[in-house]
Amino acid sequence: MTVRALDARRDFEAAAGLLLDAIDTVALVLDPDGRIVLANRACEELLGTPAAKMYGRKPLELGFGPREACGADATGDVEVRDARGEARVIAWSSRVVFEPDGAVRCVVATGTDVTQARLNEQRLRESERRFRELAENVNDLVAEVTCDGTFTYVSPRFETVLGFPPERYLGRSIYEHVHPADHDDVRAAMTDLAPGVARRSTSRILRSDGGYSALEWGARAFAAPDGVRLAVIARDISERTAAELELRRADRLVTLGTFAAGVAHEINNPVAAILLAADLALERAHEGAPNGAAATVLERIAGHARRCGAIVGSMLDFAAQGRRERRPCGVNELVQQAAALVRGYARERGAQLRLELARELPPVAANAVEIEQVLVNLLRNAVESRHGAVSIDVSTERAGSAVRVRVCDDGEGVPETARARVFEPFFSTKSASGGSGLGLAISRRIVADHGGEIRAEARPAGGTCFTVELPAAESPGD
Repeated sequence: MTVRALDARRDFEAAAGLLLDAIDTVALVLDPDGRIVLANRACEELLGTPAAKMYGRKPLELGFGPREACGADATGDVEVRDARGEARVIAWSSRVVFEPDGAVRCVVATGTDVTQARLNEQRLRESERRFRELAENVNDLVAEVTCDGTFTYVSPRFETVLGFPPERYLGRSIYEHVHPADHDDVRAAMTDLAPGVARRSTSRILRSDGGYSALEWGARAFAAPDGVRLAVIARDISERTAAELELRRADRLVTLGTFAAGVAHEINNPVAAILLAADLALERAHEGAPNGAAATVLERIAGHARRCGAIVGSMLDFAAQGRRERRPCGVNELVQQAAALVRGYARERGAQLRLELARELPPVAANAVEIEQVLVNLLRNAVESRHGAVSIDVSTERAGSAVRVRVCDDGEGVPETARARVFEPFFSTKSASGGSGLGLAISRRIVADHGGEIRAEARPAGGTCFTVELPAAESPGD
């Protein structure tokens, strides 16, 4: 090597040493045997050791650095003790410098103190671990959502409550799962969000069986590296909502009972007057023409007046959930009496009423007026099941230890979505035409109070079939 080249090399090494001393990064230069030939000021300050005492030693002897010179770049974290004896984490990176002939000239190793960064990462991982444990072991549903409504995390509780695995939600929009009628409420809750802003609402969320569960949820916005996100905690309130609905219905029924008591008092007086007048007129009609048309009409008026009074009493009994006197009754006779009461109404609407009554049916222990009320209600509903002529088939048969009555029509039928609710108080598919929604609710209460069952089914050819089953009365020998 020429003198000029040696001078240039010494000048370069001196400049490199000044440059290395000027930076905050720890730097070492190792010879081909892996021994320190240069250490900058940052390294001296970290270890509290002068560079002169490091020369000729291997970094491993000082507690850090690569174990040996290598033919490839190397990186990694090492832990060293600083001048105060405290443990520090140094992120090392080394690079081999080769001679023109391929021999190793030296190894340049640099390190950065990442103690605080690694501590922060560890804290973050610990925080994430605790969050996962908390989110995955509470009964509430926990989710993280972006401002545009995309799921980034959902807890396993989602699958328990809604039936879908967590993987189904990740990367998908919440609007795919929220009931369409609740979309506007959710969008409103997700507008004008800033860190710390909290929102609360209730939404219907899709279940795996196709139904929806009511979830009460609270959300708080927080700052994330990619923008504002929402931490959401939700709770299934479907059972509570159903219980509240039942309480409201019960309250309405209590109000109905109070109202019915007043109405019954007001109705019973004129009905009693009508019945008295009809009986008096009937006595005179019998004196003049016992078998005349007038006597027949008056007998019908008196019969209807008595039945009206009995129905009012039955409604009062329903409101009080009490029991009326029951006696063995023939189901066929009750069906015929109910048909006779409805036949005129059916004729006015062009409906055809056909009876197919089984013979030798056992009697049922029943309050005749109440069961007749049930049958009249079913027959009137059948007559009103379609605008225009409708065919109604009424049949009776024995079903084991019970007697079965079927009232079937070929009307428009009850929609499948409404069929499960037809027996609920105040629910009616005829509300537009004045239906109160009480007829079938009262009928179900009466049948259940008799130990029987009433159900509604769709007919394959169209229309609806109501079935009433009443337990047969026990014979004296039973």
